[in-house]
Amino acid sequence: MTIRNRLAIRFTGLVSAILLLAFVSIYAFCWYFIASDFYRRLDRKANTLGEMLILHRLDAQLIHQLSRIRKDQLPNQKIKVFDNRDSVIYETNDAISLDVSASQIESIRQKKRKDFRQGLYYVSGIRFMTASGMYVVLASAENVYGDAFLRQLIWAMVGLFFLAIGITIFSGWFFAGDALRPMQRIDQTLNAIFPNNRDERLPIRQDNDEIGRLSATINQLLDRVAESFRLQRMFVANVSHELKNPLTQISSQLEVSLLNQRDPEAYQQTMRSVLDDVTNLASLTHELLQLSQINMDDAGSLLTDVVRIDETAWDIRSEVNAINPRYQVRIDLGELPDDPDQLTVRGNKTLLCTALKNLTENACKFSDDGQAVIAINAGNDQLRIQVLNEGPPIPAPDIPYIFEPFYRSRQTADVSGYGVGLSLVERIVRLHGGQLTVSSAPGQPTAFTILLTRQ
Repeated sequence: MTIRNRLAIRFTGLVSAILLLAFVSIYAFCWYFIASDFYRRLDRKANTLGEMLILHRLDAQLIHQLSRIRKDQLPNQKIKVFDNRDSVIYETNDAISLDVSASQIESIRQKKRKDFRQGLYYVSGIRFMTASGMYVVLASAENVYGDAFLRQLIWAMVGLFFLAIGITIFSGWFFAGDALRPMQRIDQTLNAIFPNNRDERLPIRQDNDEIGRLSATINQLLDRVAESFRLQRMFVANVSHELKNPLTQISSQLEVSLLNQRDPEAYQQTMRSVLDDVTNLASLTHELLQLSQINMDDAGSLLTDVVRIDETAWDIRSEVNAINPRYQVRIDLGELPDDPDQLTVRGNKTLLCTALKNLTENACKFSDDGQAVIAINAGNDQLRIQVLNEGPPIPAPDIPYIFEPFYRSRQTADVSGYGVGLSLVERIVRLHGGQLTVSSAPGQPTAFTILLTRQ
């Protein structure tokens, strides 16, 4: 069932319940008012006749004559008087039979007065106490006009109820459709966006209502999806390019070696060259594997270590210095805090070592003198780690793209590498809830800054 139909049904059910409650209340009030008024009239007649016949002991024939000349007779009115032995001592309108049980009469004697229905007749009974015993006077009549009014009221309410329900069903269905029309447009637009029109976006309503906020949220989601597609295409294209070159070299060298019979030294040289290419492929595969394993969803299970940043920096210094005799790394701890815990962060030691090592190795690689500085500053709630070198500045147009996988600028085209390291560093820092920024300008050292929050 569609939302439109569900809304229309629920709206109709709510209005039906309200109308039914209102109509039942109106009918109950009218019935109570009409019945109470008719019972009061019967009660007055029973009281009047009882006082004349029982208390003042007027002659029964005189009372009959007085009753016939009165103009306020009720439809099919009948009055009966019972003595203390339940015998009828007075009765009017003999053509009408009013059979009242002895238990009803006894109930009237106990309660002094009682109103009840006997078939079509309304009956009001009153007890009179005298020295000779207890008498009961019953006055009954048909409430012809009141019952007719109630029957007409029921038919009018039933007709009005179904008319209102019909109007409610139509209006509920119409207004539900009007309210959901923006959702239908959103559905049509989304169906038209994929897979060919990924640059199209939903129109944003100016009312700042729920539909407008939903459209803005969907547009943001579409932006993220489009960016993911772009990065995926770029990733696949770059991986294909990086894998194609060494594979082509390996294939070419092996084909050349198989063309003619060669001496052992030539074969050994070819095998060494192929081994270098295979080593490069293994290194690239390892970096890609590391990049794919950094997942924000796994942060809770990965960030369980307490890492001393100063100790990590000294370990990185030893590892980078051992990579190339030309590389020299200097540690600048600045003003050490009194509390050594201010140099610790909660995270993953292996990942933080990988990030800091990549930054430091890059700094030495692109420095003119092969030197780099790791500067650490501890604050009350933050740790700032800077990796600086004095090499050529990064061109300003390249800075927004250096953290994208496989991005290589013209300045780094002749330097060995795959363009994965900085992307890996950026993911590791984000995984730790930190920030990675870069500043590079002529005449100033190039600085990569990591800000980590202490927890």
